Amino acid sequence: MVTSTGDTPPITLDNEAESAAIRASYQRFPHWTQHLWTWITGKALPGQQPLIRLNPVTYLICDLIVLAAGIASAWWIVADEVSWLWLLLPLCWVLSTSASRVCSTVIAHHAIHVRFTHKIHRDRMIHQVLSTLVCTDDADQYYEDHINLHHRKETFATIADPTIQHLLQLRFRPGMSERALWRRLAIVIVSPKFHAEFLYTRLAQNLWRCANYRKVMGAVYLAAIAAVVTWTGTWPEFALAVLIPLVPLYHVVALLEFLSEHAWFKAKDLRLSGRAFHVSHSWGRFSGDPLPEPGQPLLTALRAWTRWILRMTFYHLPSRITVVPGDLAQHDFHHRRPSTSEWVRAGYARQSDIDAGHPKWPAYTDVWGLGNSIGKVFEILANEQPTEWGLSGEKRRGKTPTTVEVRRAG
Repeated sequence: MVTSTGDTPPITLDNEAESAAIRASYQRFPHWTQHLWTWITGKALPGQQPLIRLNPVTYLICDLIVLAAGIASAWWIVADEVSWLWLLLPLCWVLSTSASRVCSTVIAHHAIHVRFTHKIHRDRMIHQVLSTLVCTDDADQYYEDHINLHHRKETFATIADPTIQHLLQLRFRPGMSERALWRRLAIVIVSPKFHAEFLYTRLAQNLWRCANYRKVMGAVYLAAIAAVVTWTGTWPEFALAVLIPLVPLYHVVALLEFLSEHAWFKAKDLRLSGRAFHVSHSWGRFSGDPLPEPGQPLLTALRAWTRWILRMTFYHLPSRITVVPGDLAQHDFHHRRPSTSEWVRAGYARQSDIDAGHPKWPAYTDVWGLGNSIGKVFEILANEQPTEWGLSGEKRRGKTPTTVEVRRAG
């Protein structure tokens, strides 16, 4: 049973009834706020329907507006001489980072699944334009990694999955203790090598590891930006308003998203069907704590509500906006329904599937709190043995296998 006194953090849970109870606790707030809580937590109420039904085009327009607003606001703050406005700069970074991630991991992602216009050539071009805009994987490479490897039941969450290869390169290895894995995460986040290699890969996928027309798109786009910034002499503004949210912050939230997304390195149960295997390695990632219990003594209630507000403001809300924006909170629903057109309102669609008894699929798993999702992955990693993944149990000069070596091991 999951309860909250306000003094202890909520427990990670896999039971839908207990998860629903957390979301139901928010119904103590006014009815007219419930769509807001659905957006913040990522989890809808039973039977709840969207307040606004966006289509892919309006969804894209809204995201581009948020991206432009985040960059423009940050630029204005940096250029303005009012020093107290700099306190608002992190909020602008949050908006820009979130919108750029939605461009690449939500909209461009569903375009590669042909879920934007439902026309393969149009959707492929939409992916190319958006990935050029935020300097991420070109459509050809993304299709190979995501569709042909990540979504295939034979390679999903196996040694051939590109995400597992990436985590190995970052030295997140099976058999490490959970403490060592958390320590490794802290080191990687601030590692100049991690950020340099991530940026190099992004540039490569835009300028030389792609089709010729995409090379031209990337080169012209980046050259035009550099020329305008140089001509206007605004490199300081550009660095603080654009580069910080779209380079180091983008890298950090991408890593946190990867690490919380699936049960990486979980041993495959050969008795499971393809559907059951996908479900066993996926979960919903929701943001929030259950509300403090009513009827507590005044000081206890004050302490509980203070803690709840602080955690929602500085932990759950930032992680929802930056790490699991859009339908990333319901990424497990995407693996059940990769061809659905309901991705623009996935929180409601996932709950509708639960209300209908998730026909032909096992029950959903819910995890509340980004730290709990990452901890779930680290627990699995700690309980696996390197030899079971074709890896040496000993580090060679402190390094993990390269991508080539990992592919061979698979």
